[in-house]
Amino acid sequence: MNFRSSNADGYVHFGGDVMSGANSTRGVLLSSNTVSPVSDNSNENLVLRGKGTGGVTFGTSTHVVNGMGRGISTTALIALPASAIVYSTITVPGVAVGDALFFSRSTGMSTALAMAGSWVTGANEGTVAVLNNLASTASVLADSTFPYFYVKA
Repeated sequence: MNFRSSNADGYVHFGGDVMSGANSTRGVLLSSNTVSPVSDNSNENLVLRGKGTGGVTFGTSTHVVNGMGRGISTTALIALPASAIVYSTITVPGVAVGDALFFSRSTGMSTALAMAGSWVTGANEGTVAVLNNLASTASVLADSTFPYFYVKA
């Protein structure tokens, strides 16, 4: 590779991989353009964290992500009148107003029903909008599971 740093404060060039934490239970491997966790465990998470209250940015974004989460929540029975939209509140641990929330379709939903959006409505609480396009009543069964993903603002 022809690239070389010209930082006036100094620089170090390594010809091979760099690993930190060799004397610890976990570490990080810098190899080419890949950052990987290393440990004696079969599986290890890679944790990205800002300092103090700082978050993480990706690519050229100027927006900070302060965390992400995913899980599965269940809902009570959602009764939908014909040709109507119903808003249902679902518990989502860890979310707060201002976070982005994304629900996936529940397997307890008829394919004739549509999801019209989701958002955080309070601490640990989200709302999903379900649309019934049918000319008759429909429902989402109680205890139907909704996979979710959220991004902390």
